[in-house]
Amino acid sequence: MVAVPTDDTDFYSDEVIRNPWPLYAHLRSLGPVVWLSKHENYALTRHQEVAWALRSQDLFISGRGVAADAYANEISKGNSAGSDGERHRTIRQATSAPLLPGALIKIRPLIDAAAQELIERLIAMGRFDGVSDLSTHLPLTIVRDLVGLPDFGRENMLRWANATFDLLGVQNERGKAALDVFLEQRRFAQTQTADQLKPGSWTRRLFDLADKGLLPRELAAVAMRDYLNPSLDTTISATGQLLWQLGRNPDQWARLREEPALARNAVNEAVRMASPVRSFARHTSCDVEVGDHVIPEGARVMMLYASANRDERVFENPDTFDITRSPREHLGFGSGVHMCVGMHLAQLEMIALIEAMIPRVARIEVEEPVIGLNNTIHGFSSLPARFIAANDSKVAVARATEVAPAPARATLLEGVVTARWNLAEDIIGLQIAPTATEFPAWTAGSHVDIHVDGDIIRQYSLTGDPEANDSYTIAVQREPLSRGGSAGIHASFKEGDTVTLSAPRNHFVLNEGRHSYLLLSGGIGITPILAMAWRLHALNREFTWHVSARSRARLAWADQLSTLPFADSIVLHFDDGDDDQRLDAQQLMREAGPQTDVYCCGPRGYMDYVIGAASEAGLPEAQLHVEHFGAEIDTDGDPFTVVAARSGLRLTVAPDETMLSVVLRAGLKVEVGCHNGLCGSCLTGVLDGRPDHRDMVLTAEEKARNDRVALCCSRSQTPELVLDL
Repeated sequence: MVAVPTDDTDFYSDEVIRNPWPLYAHLRSLGPVVWLSKHENYALTRHQEVAWALRSQDLFISGRGVAADAYANEISKGNSAGSDGERHRTIRQATSAPLLPGALIKIRPLIDAAAQELIERLIAMGRFDGVSDLSTHLPLTIVRDLVGLPDFGRENMLRWANATFDLLGVQNERGKAALDVFLEQRRFAQTQTADQLKPGSWTRRLFDLADKGLLPRELAAVAMRDYLNPSLDTTISATGQLLWQLGRNPDQWARLREEPALARNAVNEAVRMASPVRSFARHTSCDVEVGDHVIPEGARVMMLYASANRDERVFENPDTFDITRSPREHLGFGSGVHMCVGMHLAQLEMIALIEAMIPRVARIEVEEPVIGLNNTIHGFSSLPARFIAANDSKVAVARATEVAPAPARATLLEGVVTARWNLAEDIIGLQIAPTATEFPAWTAGSHVDIHVDGDIIRQYSLTGDPEANDSYTIAVQREPLSRGGSAGIHASFKEGDTVTLSAPRNHFVLNEGRHSYLLLSGGIGITPILAMAWRLHALNREFTWHVSARSRARLAWADQLSTLPFADSIVLHFDDGDDDQRLDAQQLMREAGPQTDVYCCGPRGYMDYVIGAASEAGLPEAQLHVEHFGAEIDTDGDPFTVVAARSGLRLTVAPDETMLSVVLRAGLKVEVGCHNGLCGSCLTGVLDGRPDHRDMVLTAEEKARNDRVALCCSRSQTPELVLDL
């Protein structure tokens, strides 16, 4: 192995902070890893190595802190950025919900309106400061309000954030001066209680989760710090860079006005150019080979995001602002499991500003900015600017954000839980009555959206007798891998609690004009079929209902089924019973006559069995009606083969599993984040085949290119999907 090259520059000096780009280029020229003797740290300098290290969370761990010296790490570790494994996943899951694209739809109109008002005001002002008047506006108004702190916290958020990022460098004068401010912030977080925080706010939600047993109480205050620090400085930095680059590159602004759909590219290019976080550190868990060098176990390693984002090996003309550049290659939001949780919000704010500017601003004038001196954040402390108003206000503005325009608001109902009871192992029943006006009537097969916890919404079939319109009844099975839906209901929905729900919708409609019916349900799929049985009984129609479950203990309403007025029409099947008690779907399908409609609901494996039996028996498709009932991650679909091109592996993805679980089981390394298609960590290159995209990260245009796929949630439309693995 070759000795690691050394550089003795003070990475945190005023001179480097004001003009870091020559140092980054020099460090990259020395090699992929450099020993920074001034700080006794290794540093990864190039894009390939930084990206790899960020995705290799088992080799480069965060739990020992992300600061550049031991002292700061000892007092700052433990939050989401400074933790690993289960602790990190728990905090991340708790804090991410209101920052995901689906949740941000709710605040998009608010941000749009604020951005438009701001741009009109700045045009009228003439000269303005691009930092204090523009970049800080949305974070310090709308976002700070969403965080929901009491007055003292609101007033100090920016001060606390600046100090925290200073501390996460080294203990120079800035780092030492930041210590007392950081400790003040931590004491504030530790002394907060739910009643001190704004109802419905992001921070209040953390304490609500703790009250419901969904977040360890000791982590609520720790998780709060994730909202206090990153939500301001990084967005302010990137927004200032965006204004600066658009002003000094008038050709790029002119093109953006002509092609508003490039707004997202422009935002990501500004993030690449600015790289708001210059560096965070990791610690090696063992000896790690990087190129021809070895970084020893326990070493502190700085991830030079800003250097990686100017790497000429990856970016053509890296010091040039180019809004046509791919928006996905930069590391300004990080990568891997620690990818910036607020990146969707930051993009949303900046795109809203661009969209407000396009029809109103013909030209942007900027003067030389003043660089802010902070150990970690690269940004401007001031940026003199001026907007030249557009004479033609008819410039079209196209939505460029992944957060779609808010759809027409669905009718929401308010109810109260009037009864809760155990239906079977891991299954509860809930009766929900209206708090004011009557609930709408519903039909067999209908479902409603239940608002579990703010941004978590799940669908449940209405069950029981459709004629009983004084209340709704649902059954909720706790999923083993629940990410807040069924687990949240089991933990927190009690008698007397208020529930927000949608009006009923029906995509599993019962055709009431047939001669006879064959009903089949598996597991929790019993819920819509029970409603159909009640309706057919009321219509005096002939039907037989075959009810399947793993065991009697796991069958909802097991004791009540024999007491129903149509009990003679019910046949029970248990997987742990005698062979003659097992469901014989082939025989049932062969016996179904041309006047018999078949209705079936259950988990994927059960459905495949029934559908296969119907096909084998030649049952016409028009007679078979199905509704799949699965886990909270939709794995519904045919089996297919993943070809890992670089590894030479062929892997079968079954209907009830994800590509991610299959490739991880095969020993392939894939970065993992949210597991729900919301963070983009597991996006993987597609070399051949057509993905079935089910994520919320890729734009419609990006999905149409079919060159990347989210392994955690998406499937394949073709028998084989060849991936760059």
